[in-house]
Amino acid sequence: MKNIQLVTVTGIISVLYLISPCTAKNSLQVSETDLQFGVHDNATFTVFASEPVANNITVWFNYSDGSNIYPLVNDSVISAGTKGNLVYTVKAWKAGHTTVFTHGEPAIKTTDAFVRVGVYKVYSWVVVSSVIGWLYFICWSVSFYPQVIENYRRKSVVGLNFDFLGLNLTGFIAYSVFNLGLKYVPEVQVEYHSVHPTGVIPVEVNDVVFAVHAVLATVITIGQCFIYERGDQLIAKSTVAVLALVWSTAAVFLLLTALHVNKYTPWLTFLYFFSYVKLGVTLTKYIPQVVYNYQRKSTVGWSIGTVLLDFIGGLFSIGQMFIICYNYDDWYSLIGNFTKFGLGLASITFDVIFMTQHFILYRHGPGSSQSDVEELIA
Repeated sequence: MKNIQLVTVTGIISVLYLISPCTAKNSLQVSETDLQFGVHDNATFTVFASEPVANNITVWFNYSDGSNIYPLVNDSVISAGTKGNLVYTVKAWKAGHTTVFTHGEPAIKTTDAFVRVGVYKVYSWVVVSSVIGWLYFICWSVSFYPQVIENYRRKSVVGLNFDFLGLNLTGFIAYSVFNLGLKYVPEVQVEYHSVHPTGVIPVEVNDVVFAVHAVLATVITIGQCFIYERGDQLIAKSTVAVLALVWSTAAVFLLLTALHVNKYTPWLTFLYFFSYVKLGVTLTKYIPQVVYNYQRKSTVGWSIGTVLLDFIGGLFSIGQMFIICYNYDDWYSLIGNFTKFGLGLASITFDVIFMTQHFILYRHGPGSSQSDVEELIA
């Protein structure tokens, strides 16, 4: 009888060991979630268990559509009682992007066991792309200051449309909220990864710096409107109504988010609202200035330096996208990131209109003194 009880107790202990929290939480992990290398090179990553496994685990892989890498070995084993530390070498047969998904048999958690592989044609293009990225960041950051300097030199903001300033401030505040939330709020990042398990947070430190700096620079410009000559300019009632609608909607959205009306990704959805605000503002903010220049038949007071820097930054931004698409042989990403491409194209289009107005249509327009025109062209 005692032997039977001993066997029973031993069996129960064995079952409890197999389903213990340590074992239940065990998962496959990888040493690197991002690999970048040339088409003629290779890279390695390691697969291991977070805790020693109770049974032998056979590791196997599958891949995202359009795989450009050679298949990995599918029968490697993590031995019972160990974490494994299996090393794999990744080689590619052409440039492109692929995500490698790791699995194990018997079933084991593999939520975080994936590797994003980027294979480029030429490393020098990677360097060029990085340099161009910083160049358009610098151009767009500096582009705020020619207008500030122009206002200071003239002691006047006549010619600078107030509707543009109101829309611009709203757009960059929205952009700052979106970037800060995704970059620095852990709860938002958890929600993002729940929707995009293999995705990378699409915000870098330079995005945050640019957005916050843009808000400060725009506030400085608006401050100049209160201390310098502004003529009879006022922000249009229609623009005030639009801005009031945007921020009242944001307040309602915030209340609904705080009340957890959306139970799945409440804060991420809230931030996406601000990204849509930024998108809408960027597509429309220049229209009031274009119309204002047309009505005045002059561009005096609207800095051409700001336009030129914005134009160059836009060219760099779109140019970088084409370089990346070519170097990784991944033209679909141009469509996948069409918002960035479309916004860059829209910005460049308006810059071309402004340059046409300044250098051709209203070069000596009425309401502009010859000295003012020469000063702006210089």
